[in-house]
Amino acid sequence: MKKLIVIIILCIMAVGLAACSEPERGQSQTTAASKPTSNENTGKSGLEPLDNKPKTIVISVLAANDFYKLAKEKYEKLHPNTTIQLKEFESSSDGVMSKAEVEKFVKQTTTEVLSGKGADLFAFTTVELPIDQYINKKAFVNMDEWIQKDSSFDPKQYQMNILEGSKMNGGSYILPIEFYLEALYGDAEAFNNAGIAIDDRSWTWSDFADISKQMKGKGSRRYAMGNIAPETMINNLVSDNYSRLIDGAGGKASFDSQIFMDMLKQVKALYDDNVLKSDYVDNKNSSFTYSLITSPSDYLVRLGLYYPNGKVYQKPHSSDQKSGVSFVPTNQIAMNANSKVQRDAWEFMKFLLSEEMQSYPRQTGFSMNKAINDKDIENLESKEVLQDPKSGSIKIKAEDLESIRELLSAPSVRNMGYESTVQKIITEETKAFFSGHKTTEAIVKLIQNRVVTYLNE
Repeated sequence: MKKLIVIIILCIMAVGLAACSEPERGQSQTTAASKPTSNENTGKSGLEPLDNKPKTIVISVLAANDFYKLAKEKYEKLHPNTTIQLKEFESSSDGVMSKAEVEKFVKQTTTEVLSGKGADLFAFTTVELPIDQYINKKAFVNMDEWIQKDSSFDPKQYQMNILEGSKMNGGSYILPIEFYLEALYGDAEAFNNAGIAIDDRSWTWSDFADISKQMKGKGSRRYAMGNIAPETMINNLVSDNYSRLIDGAGGKASFDSQIFMDMLKQVKALYDDNVLKSDYVDNKNSSFTYSLITSPSDYLVRLGLYYPNGKVYQKPHSSDQKSGVSFVPTNQIAMNANSKVQRDAWEFMKFLLSEEMQSYPRQTGFSMNKAINDKDIENLESKEVLQDPKSGSIKIKAEDLESIRELLSAPSVRNMGYESTVQKIITEETKAFFSGHKTTEAIVKLIQNRVVTYLNE
């Protein structure tokens, strides 16, 4: 019996020692680095390590810019067994694409996406594609599934408010690579002199109209804002209420609802009451100026460019719609649900978000990687003055830099874009309403029918 007990103990010790030494056997440095470890605190189990089998990741893109070319070069050096193939659209023009070519690209890409035989990844930059349709047909992977499984993906490193704000149909089907912030620059000095306080964290378009009418009544400004057409303005409201008006997964829309009818009437009233104006209005005759912000330094330049003592305000939203800083993704990528190399494709997507790639100097917007945005702000903190060709010397104030940090960390609302199919339908049809040629009822019926048809194509 004693001999049997000794044998059992020795077997248990041998198994334990083998288990301890197993991770070190036959594992290259690259594979070990690629394999995430289990993380009980995050609830993530980790992914299988990348293997060394030869493979190709095909990326469909309108035109391969320097960012993607550099990503291909660097990633292939890190992963010699992987080839990144940039599949570009064949265009006959060297410069701006014609309308016919844009339509051809959209049609070609849509056919490719929905066929299930297309590229592994789809990169979206300058041309809006019918994303609703792709997601509705379950053509893209919900990246939340990979994020939840991958213990090497640390949410603290990224602008998760932007990722959260980019969700459609409850999932992260599109991964933003970089983005612009959307805001209103306002004449803070004029508001203070008029005794008007603005709480832009909770204001609605109705509040915006009321404030503008108060300013007009005091004779300091004639318009709240110019250079914005009513069909653009209604699309602004549609973007804020996208999930309430469009059910992409179900192929349904609610443009014949009272919600949308009220939006149309509200926008028309803003122009009828001379709060907003389609034509050009200089800053001296407007209280606000709409603008996109592309970087911390761009924020400071515009702050001094529009008004002597200006301030940035969050864009107003519709009532009952969550407030937040509006943003516009300028570079996005999605994964084909039928890709045979999803594990490797996900690794490449993460690489695009790395500090190495996000620090690429020719990026044109804010980074999804927090460290890059922090460095940009810290570089400005080390200076007293920012030199700009148009605005001259701009004094860098600590409170202005803190405002940028607040904008970047605030809850975010994605602008769905004005070139999407749904937005184009709204632009085309609402012109007749705002010009007085068609009734509210007639317009909403037309839009409803066209959008539902599109969603179910």
